[in-house]
Amino acid sequence: MLAQPAHNWNSPSEVVKQVKKKFSDLNSYKADFQIQTVSNKKSKNMKGVCLYKKGGRIRYQFNEPSGDEIVSDGKTLYIYIARLNAVGKQDLTLNKSNKSGPIFSNFTDEGLSRIFRKYHYKFDSIEQPQTSSKDGRKYFVLNLEQREKIGGFETMLLYVDAQTYFIQKAVASDGRGKETTIEFSNLEINPDLEDGQFNFHIGGNAKIINNPLVSEQ
Repeated sequence: MLAQPAHNWNSPSEVVKQVKKKFSDLNSYKADFQIQTVSNKKSKNMKGVCLYKKGGRIRYQFNEPSGDEIVSDGKTLYIYIARLNAVGKQDLTLNKSNKSGPIFSNFTDEGLSRIFRKYHYKFDSIEQPQTSSKDGRKYFVLNLEQREKIGGFETMLLYVDAQTYFIQKAVASDGRGKETTIEFSNLEINPDLEDGQFNFHIGGNAKIINNPLVSEQ
């Protein structure tokens, strides 16, 4: 007879339950992030520091590309591209469709609830948790697939830290063959963050593009 694993999480739904609890209990976090996109054999790398506060508030401050920012107070999302001096201003109350949304909006209490509703999920392999060759830590790897193919990310792999239940890495693919990976490090749980850190001030000469994410991922 096979020995039972030391943990009780022999089903992906147990892991998902713990992840949702983790994010629902979180008031805030701060972490370094790296995002890599691969499309048509071309890759692009971005990195910086991200902040999150309950209520869907996020700030991604990029040092590569320098000056870029993604900021949301939970109602409006701003995407600032420094080299174009352009701001995408997205009303988050407009687009409540089934789309998975931008990758960076998923690591919030609200974003994860939406993902686990809109995607089927299962373990990526029988052997769980898996030990990472990169950092030696154990991760549950969840394989997610969109319930309905309605644009955005069709599949995702989520790497869940087996001790903390924080999502350390996600790999997402859309129907056009574009793959986006986001990875977090140096995580700080529940730092004291001011609400003002999630306000975005548009420069006087910046070009504003309203609701760029409604029709396009």
